[in-house]
Amino acid sequence: MRGMEKVFKEIEKRIKRLEAEIELAEKRLELLEETGAAHKYQIWEKRKSYSEYYLIFIAIWMIMGLMLLLYIKNKYAQRIPLSLTPYIILAFVLIILPLIYVVWKFMYKEEIESPLEYLSKREKNARIVLNAFYLPLKEALENENEEKLRRIADNLLTSEGLARAIEEENEGDPKVMAYAIYLYLNRDKDVKDEIEETVKLLRNKPLKALLSFLLEKDRETL
Repeated sequence: MRGMEKVFKEIEKRIKRLEAEIELAEKRLELLEETGAAHKYQIWEKRKSYSEYYLIFIAIWMIMGLMLLLYIKNKYAQRIPLSLTPYIILAFVLIILPLIYVVWKFMYKEEIESPLEYLSKREKNARIVLNAFYLPLKEALENENEEKLRRIADNLLTSEGLARAIEEENEGDPKVMAYAIYLYLNRDKDVKDEIEETVKLLRNKPLKALLSFLLEKDRETL
C-alpha cells in the first residue's frame, strides 16, 4: 500500500541515520585511542580531580606552619621578639580561600561530560533505539505481527533505558509513541478522534506516518 510505503521509508531513514551515527562514533573513539588523545584526556581529568586535595593539603600545611610559629614564639619569646600578626593574617587568607573554593565547588558542582563519555553515550543510545525500537517495529509491521507491536509499545512504557535513549536521540516522547502504537492496534474501533489528536502531538515521523495512513484510509472509505 502506498501509505505503508511511506511508513517504511521513514523507518528506513531512521535506521540509516542511527547506523551512520554508530559508525561515526566508533570511528571517532578509535581515532582518539590511536592518537593517544583519550589517554591524555583521562590523565588531565584525573589531575583536575586532584586539585581539591591539593588545596586541602595547602590549608593543612599552613595550619601546621602557624602552630609551629606559635610554639617557637612561646618557647623563645624572651630571646626572639616575634610578632605573629602578619603570619596569622597570611595563613588565614591562604587557608580560608581554598576552603571556600572547595565548598563552593562541592555545592555547585556541574557534571561536565567528557568527549569520550559523550561519544560512548551517543553510540549506546543509537544502538538501543535501533535494536529495541526501529528494527523490531519494521519487522512487526512487515509481518503484521500485532503481538510484537504490543510488546514494543509496552517496552516504550516500562524500559527506562529505551525511553531515555529515545528522548536523548530526539526521536520523540516515548509515552506518546506507545499510545500511537496502541491506537494502531485498536484501529478497528472508533478511535478516529484520538488518532487525529495523537498525530498532532507525535514528533516521531514513522509513527506519525503510520497514524496518518489510518486517517487516509478512513477518508477513502467515506
